[in-house]
Amino acid sequence: MLSLLLASTIAGPVRRLAESAERVRHRIQTRVEIPDFTGRRDEIGHLSGALRDMTNALYSRIEAIEMFAADVAHELKNPLTSLRSAVETLPLARNENSRARLLAVIEHDVKRLDRLISDISDASRLDAEMQRQDMAPVDLRRLLTTLTSVANETRLGHDVAVEVRFEG
Repeated sequence: MLSLLLASTIAGPVRRLAESAERVRHRIQTRVEIPDFTGRRDEIGHLSGALRDMTNALYSRIEAIEMFAADVAHELKNPLTSLRSAVETLPLARNENSRARLLAVIEHDVKRLDRLISDISDASRLDAEMQRQDMAPVDLRRLLTTLTSVANETRLGHDVAVEVRFEG
């Protein structure tokens, strides 16, 4: 009797959580829902909540990476299209003035691509660094007081003052 009770209250939920974790590992393309045992006030409830939070963070991260990749592709495509057009038109240029304009477009687009790639690299490094950082509590009172002070010191002659009040 005790074995049945343990199997249904401990082993069964742990097995369901493990199976769900395996499905997440094998099916990244589709969202897998982790069983919700957070109503339990024991280790299984805590484990369920932690797995659900971790899975949601993983899916959010994957979505952010996919959106970033789509944005990068779009941003790179514009100067590449312009560059291709200028390169294809260059042999057809009839005079030196036209060639010079096309070469200026090519130079501009190459510089633009270089800037974009540098920006993407910087953003990627910053994102990776931020992911390595542990979250820490923020003293909102101190942060807002500092921001208010900076805003008031840099208002550049405007007659607007920023004020923050804390209640409670």
